Parts: sequence; C-alpha cells; structure tokens
Amino acid sequence: MSSISHSVKDGACFITVSCENSGNPFYMETLQELFSALDAAEGDKDVNLAVIRSGQAGVFSKGHDIERLSKADTAVIKQYNLLGQRLISYIRKMKKPVLAAVDGDCFGPAFELILACDIVYASAKSRFGFNETEYGFVPGFGGTQLAARKAYETFAKYLVFTGEPVGAAELFAKGMVTKITDCADSLEKAVTETAQLMSKRSSFAVGLAKETINSTIDMDFDKGLLLEQNAFTFSFSTFDKTEGTKAFVEKREPQFRDRWEDYRF
Repeated sequence: MSSISHSVKDGACFITVSCENSGNPFYMETLQELFSALDAAEGDKDVNLAVIRSGQAGVFSKGHDIERLSKADTAVIKQYNLLGQRLISYIRKMKKPVLAAVDGDCFGPAFELILACDIVYASAKSRFGFNETEYGFVPGFGGTQLAARKAYETFAKYLVFTGEPVGAAELFAKGMVTKITDCADSLEKAVTETAQLMSKRSSFAVGLAKETINSTIDMDFDKGLLLEQNAFTFSFSTFDKTEGTKAFVEKREPQFRDRWEDYRF
C-alpha cells in the first residue's frame, strides 16, 4: 500500500514517502519500509544525514488509514503500535541526523514521526495535529511523550485532547519546528542547503553530539555534564579532531574520515 523510495545526493539520503492513496496515509508497510530505508542510510558511508519527505504534492500525510484500522483485530493493532514505536525509537538512536521536510498537513503518526526527527523544516501552510481522539483512540507512536518533551505538558495535552491542527508558526514558537519557508520550492532549497552544510562537518562529531544531547535531555544536569565531558574528551582522540584543527590552521577545507559505520555491530 505504501511506496518508499530513496536516493543519495550531496551526502544526504532523501527518503520519499508516497502512498498510492490520496492523503499519503500511513500503513504497517510504511513503517517497515521507513525503518529499512533509515537503517540502510545509517550503514551507508556515502550518507551523512537522512531527509524524510512526502512524494505527494501539498500533503505530508493525513495520518492513519481509519477504515483499515476499524477492521483490524487486537493482534494487528499491537504489531502496528510496536512497529511505530520501533521506528521513532530508532530515529532517536541513530548517529546520523534525520531531517523532516513538511509541506502541507502532517497528522497522527506522521506528526509523531517528525517529532522524533532531529530537525524539522516546514512550509508556512503546513498544519500539524493528533487527530486520533476524533476516532476514539490515542496517539501510539511516541506522540504523548515527544510532544511534552519538545514543548511542554499542557500544550501536548491540548494537541491530544482537542485534535485541532496547529500551524507551522505556532510550532516554531514552541521549538517543535526548526525553520519555516514560504512555499514548497523554498522548502526544498532550504533542505538542500542544510544537507550540503552538514555534509561538510565531521559526521563522527555530529553523531557524538546527537547521542550526547538525546541521552541527557531527561538526565540530572550534573550527570549530563559528565556525559558531555566524556564525549568532548573522546572527540579529541579522533582523526577528525586532528584534521579539523589542522585544516583551520592551514586555511583549507578539512578532509574528515572518521565514520560511525565502522563501529556498527
């Protein structure tokens, strides 16, 4: 029911979600294919970051396929739930940054997906929301957890309790959207420029920074400082640190080569 395609350009793996049905709904297959595409990107030495976008013009995803869910039994729903949570957990655990590019409505599981991403770019017309309570159930792919962490408790409750969509500007003010662009064309341009910029950085250092930030968000401040200290000290033992500082002194572009892929088991 879903179709996930991906291509690599300028160090970025562009993962496009394009379902054959209008509204780009999420299915179990969507979650499985997204996970596989992200896992492949994580292990590809030609990739420094992943970008998730929609293949349908003017919409990211309207959310769940409610008609299909209405016919699913408990076992299927449990599997669907676990696949969704596995996906958002994996994005958080990946060393490579994941950027979401949103143009249009982004509801339900799609909203949960972009909340798990490290960076979110959205066009000005984009809307976001948890519409699950309209259908008698609740968000199940980390939405209740991520929204409260990325904004605050009462706003997360408002989003879930009302199901009302909110605009990109409001989420930008809450820190849940990173950048807003005027339209789809400027969104693509901004994403491409950011991908090119990040690909010039040490992928190893970026991954270490992501791990440090994600691991310390809910940690005691002093313990978080200790973990940061360990990461900082470790980074000084790498080739990339030596190359980066040497390139600065020699006034040239650094040639980084440390890769997290070499440490995958």
